[in-house]
Amino acid sequence: MAEPVAMSACARAITAEEAAFRIDYPLAYARSTRIVAFDESAEAVMRGIADEPWGQARFYTVNATGEQLVTLDGEAVPMAQEIEHSDSVIMLATNGIKADAVAAVGMAARERAIMTAGLLFVDDGELRGETLMAIRPHARILLVPAEHEDLYQLLVAIRA
Repeated sequence: MAEPVAMSACARAITAEEAAFRIDYPLAYARSTRIVAFDESAEAVMRGIADEPWGQARFYTVNATGEQLVTLDGEAVPMAQEIEHSDSVIMLATNGIKADAVAAVGMAARERAIMTAGLLFVDDGELRGETLMAIRPHARILLVPAEHEDLYQLLVAIRA
């Protein structure tokens, strides 16, 4: 005679009783994300997705020193003030990277314990070593090589 087997957690999760505990509305936007492009090619990738319906994501380019971020409308804002209350900073670059700017943004994020991620896009040819060396110390998460779609998917995943 076979002994009854207890219902698994997966089987229990699809019962009507458990359905009462399901969340049936979209999650609220929870991440204040700053996306910074450090060169023209990375800016083109960023502009390609900036018009999506993001929650608290803000998109910027950067001056040579990193002290000023520039909105997509061309307004210059102090970098430190702009990332002060953000949850994450996503850094985008190709071989045209501004190393001093990456260092300034990366250090400001580290001082504030803000999560950083870097996406290095390879447009033509190979990624140069100095590009990787410029961003690696400042990105806790680094995607090399990144595809253009990876930025969109990352922002969706972190609920930007």
